[in-house]
This record gives sequence, structure tokens and C-alpha cells, in this order.
Amino acid sequence: MSVADETVVILQLFPAELGVTGDSGNVLALATRLERAGGTATVLHHRIGDALPAERPDIVVIGNGPLSAVRSVIGDLRRIAPELTEWVAAGIPLLAVGAGMEALGERIVAPDGETIDGIGVFPVTTDRAGARHAGYLVVESSVGRIVGFEDHRTVTTRRDGAAPFGQVTSGVTGTAGFEDGVRVSNAIGTRVQGPVLPLNPVLTDFLIARALERRGLDWSATPAHAELDRLAEEARGVILANIDHAFSTI
Repeated sequence: MSVADETVVILQLFPAELGVTGDSGNVLALATRLERAGGTATVLHHRIGDALPAERPDIVVIGNGPLSAVRSVIGDLRRIAPELTEWVAAGIPLLAVGAGMEALGERIVAPDGETIDGIGVFPVTTDRAGARHAGYLVVESSVGRIVGFEDHRTVTTRRDGAAPFGQVTSGVTGTAGFEDGVRVSNAIGTRVQGPVLPLNPVLTDFLIARALERRGLDWSATPAHAELDRLAEEARGVILANIDHAFSTI
């Protein structure tokens, strides 16, 4: 069975507050790959106070932002936490980048010592008072090699037994040799920015494949995706060629 004529619903949470590092590019990457295969992508935006869609979405995306943005959305996120928890338990694919991963975790400790309770979808806690990490990085993950960049001052700790998203194998900002993010079923939390999906078709295809297999459909890249893959490979090549360069500013 083919994705042609299928409609895939992508739900982006809090795009205004948690979308400051090109996170709309992650949604665009998903939609474009689906459309190149003959499918249709319907993108929904959840804003503070909105009702969630009556029907479950196929893919959920939540992006990155400052601590002030987390504070502004956390109340609404707690309101919709039962549904998000149910969706993840049901295997709906979810991508959470940076602060989005933190808010979906159990607890965030701010630099001033304030504790912000997350919603517990991810078994992680985050300390926001770490050293700054700003540079390119490579993560070897269960879905393939992921490249991009990081810019944060956080230390994320997983609960015992929780699975990381992957292992950081390259980077000069102090995270090489450590593990990145977290994975629960088909929900992935990561520090990799870029935005991560346009740079890494293998991760985009993973999320789409997990969504479509819930309908009994198969997914794989086709010749229609060749140009997207070529552009991604060129951008990845630039990152890999400059992997030893740390950023002084972003």
C-alpha cells in the first residue's frame, strides 16, 4: 500500500513560543517529504488555550525556546498532558527539540534554583545552570547518524533505565562522549538543532514511517526525494567539514 492520496496530520505545539530555532523547518520537512510521495500533509498549530484536535494527530512536533517561553506554556502543557501521554503510549511519533524536550520531562531547575515541574512524558530532569555548549555535533542514534548543532547551558539527566536518543560522537563543546536526549517508544527528545529534520532525512523518514505503519502502510524514500536528500547531504557535508569549530556567538 502507498502513501499516495493519504492525509497525514502534523500537530505543532506552541509554534510562537517554542519555535525560535527554525523549528517550523521541522514541520516543513515532514510535509514536503510526504507531498513529494503523493500524500497530503495537514499542519495544525496548538496555541495556549486551544482545544486539541478531536482526532489524534499522526505526528507531534514541539520546538525549542528560552526558559521564559517554557514558563509561558507550561500551564497549558499540563492541561493537555493526559492526551499527550496517551498519544506517546499509543506509539504516535513525537519530536521534541531542546526546551520542548525539557518541558515534556519531569523537572527543570532554573539557574536561580527555581524548580519547574514538567509533564513527565520523558523520564528526564534538566539543570539549566550548566556550562555553555555551542557548536556542531554528530549523534549516532538508533535511527542513524544525526548531524546539526547545539547551543544551550543545560545538563539533562535520564532516570535509571531510560533510553537516550543517541551517543554524541563528535563535537568540541564538551558533549562528545556523552549521550543525547531521550527516546520513549516513538517519541524522541534531542538537543540537535539545525533545524534537525531538513538536515537529517533519516530521522524525518523514521517519524513518517512510524506514523504510516499505524495505518498498515509502508514508507521509504523514493526518487522523488532525491533532490531533498542531495541538499541535505551537502549541508551535512559542510557541518562535518567544520565539526571542530565552536561558535563564539549565535
